[in-house]
Amino acid sequence: MRRRDGTGLAELLVALALAGVILAAATRALAQHLALHRTRDARSRAAEIVREVHDVLRAELGHAAGDVRVLGDTAVQVASVRVLARACHQDLARLVLPATELSWSAPRAGDSLAVMDTLVRREWRTVIAAAGTQRASAECPAGGTRVTLGASLPASVPARAVPARVWRTVRYMAYRAGDGSWWLGERQCTSGCGAAQPIAGPLLPPAQGGLRLREGLGGNGRPRFLDVSVRAVVATRTASLSSRLPLPAAP
Repeated sequence: MRRRDGTGLAELLVALALAGVILAAATRALAQHLALHRTRDARSRAAEIVREVHDVLRAELGHAAGDVRVLGDTAVQVASVRVLARACHQDLARLVLPATELSWSAPRAGDSLAVMDTLVRREWRTVIAAAGTQRASAECPAGGTRVTLGASLPASVPARAVPARVWRTVRYMAYRAGDGSWWLGERQCTSGCGAAQPIAGPLLPPAQGGLRLREGLGGNGRPRFLDVSVRAVVATRTASLSSRLPLPAAP
């Protein structure tokens, strides 16, 4: 009998079947790896969101000027100081606050500004109508922030001799976006509160503990701390974080 060389049909079918099994196993392993990776990413993103909410509220309360109002259990309004600096330039309608002075964040339109009126010995206040960057000059060698005032400076306000105080009144609350998701929003409040701007999210709905605020009183009956609880959701993965933030002493 003559020996037959090469691969027969049966052997080829077996090889193809084994290759299919190996490919299916590899595909299943890859799908599981990708699903695990997506789950970890979603959980990590949710944890990042809750930390961001806490960081924002902690920073605002840390710079608050003693004016903090807790509005229900999902909103808080804070008046926080942005800048305390002597102007390096002034005229009737503008001040330049030097970059060398310590500030938390740059002033912007809608912020409030106060300077001591030396004649009547009380603060003169106005709203900042516009703000921009001031280049270095002879008066302001390091440059700074140029603010346009909502009212002209009285002659009795020496803004280059006494510090100007800039603060921002903002309200943070849980709000529902147009797509139905819930976010931590910021509303700037001067004479009234403007539209909410998204800060961090998506959060769970308030009814499910997305944002919970509770004011705590000290022994003297005054507010001493704010308990903050946040739960975020990303691709069905949730994360939660709770902390107790100190409130500034009332002036």
